[in-house]
Amino acid sequence: MDRTSRDRPPSARHTSRLSSRLSSSHSRNGHRAPQDNHSNSSLKSSRENRRQSKRTTRSNSDTSHSRRNSNGSKKTQPAERSGSGGNFARWTITVVMFLAIADLIVLWTSIDATIGDQNGDMPHQTGPEVGLHQLTEKRTTDIQFQLMNDIARKQQEQAKQEHEQAKQQRPKKRRTRSESDIRRIDEERRRRYVPIDKVKNVAKVNKVKNTDTFGVNEHIVKILTAANIKLDEELASQLPTWDDIVSMYGDKPIIHGLETCQTYRDTVVPADRMLGPAGIFNTGTNLLFELMKANCNIKEARTSSTHREPHRNGMRFQPPWGKHNPPSNYRDQHVAKFWGEGINQTAFFPVVMIKDFYHWAGSQCRHSYTTWWDHDEDRCPNLVNAYNHPSRTAVRFGRGTQYYDSILDLWNKYYQEWEEQTFPHLTTRYEDLLFHGEEVTKIACDCVGGAFTTNFAYVEGSAKENGLPIHNGANGLIKALLQYGKSANRLSGFTDRDRLYASKTLDSDLVNRYGYSAPPLPT
Repeated sequence: MDRTSRDRPPSARHTSRLSSRLSSSHSRNGHRAPQDNHSNSSLKSSRENRRQSKRTTRSNSDTSHSRRNSNGSKKTQPAERSGSGGNFARWTITVVMFLAIADLIVLWTSIDATIGDQNGDMPHQTGPEVGLHQLTEKRTTDIQFQLMNDIARKQQEQAKQEHEQAKQQRPKKRRTRSESDIRRIDEERRRRYVPIDKVKNVAKVNKVKNTDTFGVNEHIVKILTAANIKLDEELASQLPTWDDIVSMYGDKPIIHGLETCQTYRDTVVPADRMLGPAGIFNTGTNLLFELMKANCNIKEARTSSTHREPHRNGMRFQPPWGKHNPPSNYRDQHVAKFWGEGINQTAFFPVVMIKDFYHWAGSQCRHSYTTWWDHDEDRCPNLVNAYNHPSRTAVRFGRGTQYYDSILDLWNKYYQEWEEQTFPHLTTRYEDLLFHGEEVTKIACDCVGGAFTTNFAYVEGSAKENGLPIHNGANGLIKALLQYGKSANRLSGFTDRDRLYASKTLDSDLVNRYGYSAPPLPT
């Protein structure tokens, strides 16, 4: 008997057996046995009973199984958690204890070895206690040594103070000055502090007159006389003719910006007015400073509280932003290392110097300052290379380096930038300062309201002869007259490629504005 039949009730089992027998007997006779309503209902009820018993059995088994699982989980989970936590704690404690013991061993060994090695006088003693004792002794010795040094230093300082006191108590020997020393000092004081129009200029002492001109133009003779240069026949034969000078630069100076002079005088009080040179390298900025310093005086500058010059006349060596720096990126944005600290930059009046490009390129070849491009003594100015490519140029100004296509591009852009400035300033040519020095300096002095001297003194010798290597090779007055007064020297060093490149690239507006002429093209 299977499990299903055992679970049935007895009445259901009896009815089922009876029905199966009747069915089998009728099937053997070839026909189904007739079933009445009572038998059918009995069969249905037995089937329902079997289904109900199956459901009950399954539900009971599922309930008992879930209870067993729930009871088992409740009992095993805490055990598992407690077991894993205990293992981790024991493992952690073991590791910590092992590391602590290892650290103690290393510390013990290092103290013993280090201190024992430092004190070699006790090699037979070992252990950290001996090392600690030796360390204490060493520290005591260091303290004693420091105290001895302090005592010795204090004794030296005391001896020095006593020496100084004894030196001060000695009677001072007064230096007697000769009459020549007194006259020299008085002359120097008058030069510094007396207004320039009353000073006996040093250049006028034993001044030459040059009565014999040896056929030299009177204008050139006047320049030499103002510089206290004696004219002789040999020098006269070397000097350029006035016609040569006029053919290159005209017979009058060119000065632009005179319309800004009144604006400057109206906006800056006399005590705050200052004037000085500006311009690219090798354009005569030092010469202008020397001429203005010797011949112009802003009298109110003596009592100024905003600036002070060696001659106290308002004539300054350079703008407070640097005389060579381009104005757009440096004026009111940069302070020059020399003569720049604490100066009101808007109160400074610059006189910008420009030089004929062809002569200026030759000056750059002789001294390039902080300009770099591909050239040497045999190839200069070398505006373009053998492939007709411009020689790229780097220029270091006050705050960094700027790059240009060539030195001609540098000349163009530098003075184009000055032409765009609207603040008060003058621009004049180096050649005018050389051949019309008195007229140019007087115009500049009058522009800022200064007093011009009645005895103009030209600077003889180089305006750059100050002992600095950066000015080696600079021309003096005589050399400058010979260099810039003859047209044959204008194209010195220029190759045909350079001349063709210059004729195409040079800013014609600047050339015409300042009265320079274009040289003939190569044939």
